[in-house]
Amino acid sequence: MACSSKDNPDPADSTDRVAMLTNVGNNIIIPSFEAFLANSKTLTVAADAYTADVQSEQKLSALQAAWLNTAKAWKMASLFTQGPIENDFLSSGIYFTPTNYTSIEKAISQPTAPINNAYIEGLGANVKGIPTIEYIIFNSSGNAAVISGFSGAGATNRIAYLKALCVNLETQSTTILSKWKADGDNYLKTFITADGRDINSSFGMLSNKMIDLIYTIKDERLGAPLGKRNSGTPQPGLVDAPFSNASMVLMKAELQSIENTFNGTSLSGASGAGFDDILDNAGAKSGSELLSTRIKNQFALVHTKLDLITSPLSTAVTSQTSLVSAAYDEVKKLQVMMEVDMINNLGVLLTFSDNDGD
Repeated sequence: MACSSKDNPDPADSTDRVAMLTNVGNNIIIPSFEAFLANSKTLTVAADAYTADVQSEQKLSALQAAWLNTAKAWKMASLFTQGPIENDFLSSGIYFTPTNYTSIEKAISQPTAPINNAYIEGLGANVKGIPTIEYIIFNSSGNAAVISGFSGAGATNRIAYLKALCVNLETQSTTILSKWKADGDNYLKTFITADGRDINSSFGMLSNKMIDLIYTIKDERLGAPLGKRNSGTPQPGLVDAPFSNASMVLMKAELQSIENTFNGTSLSGASGAGFDDILDNAGAKSGSELLSTRIKNQFALVHTKLDLITSPLSTAVTSQTSLVSAAYDEVKKLQVMMEVDMINNLGVLLTFSDNDGD
């Protein structure tokens, strides 16, 4: 489907790629990890406030809002899990699904060590991180059920577990930012200087990360709950973030991160060098239209289709099936544009493979 860099002429010289990587690194990636850390700290404070007054629904609501902001911040940053994050397996301890609810309850009720950050650190990925915090502070029956869990037998362990989860998440976010920043391990410098087009270049890896995440949005976020893996029978239980009903919000954050990177748009909305500029400089077209324009228009169409879905996704896959299907179809078109047209015109090797046959 895509040619390797050996088959294609170089669409942009190193200067163009360095400009793009510099902008994305300094104005999108670093601020994304900074936002994740800031929100993680707020989540820890909110958890401390609620666990000091577990009967307060107001403080529980504040904790839930802090969780949502932290989850959104991670979704905006999760596109950039390369280099030290990937090498050190850091992301699995932050957002791993599916969670194991039975194991979570066992880790709470039958701890093998004092419940603190060290205890959480030693546990498997499916009993910690953002999804586990969601499971503990949200309940489909409402906030009264959550408060009850923090009030009855075993409440002391549950409180300790929640607080330790938040501390651990903040610790992970601090580590990630330190690995990227210039005053830490300075992976940012490595990211910018790896400006070739080979499989290990930042240009190549980031291109593939974007396509991989688009595939995840299509296949896992929309397709699986819609029934694409189950002969068309919807499976609402497969939505992301099922307890908070935040799947649509988090999916839109993932999509926005891809779009920002393609356009070179910072978190503050400032325009900078992106993949679109490299495509434009190469004269890449789709018919008579600039390829970058066609891709941007497709992003806009996906946003429009997603915004038409007004119910939580777990409900919408059965009550607004046609709208979810329409959004799925447009995400699929976006994926094809990027994994075929964009990759070919960038002259990098496509390492991601969509083998779902859909």
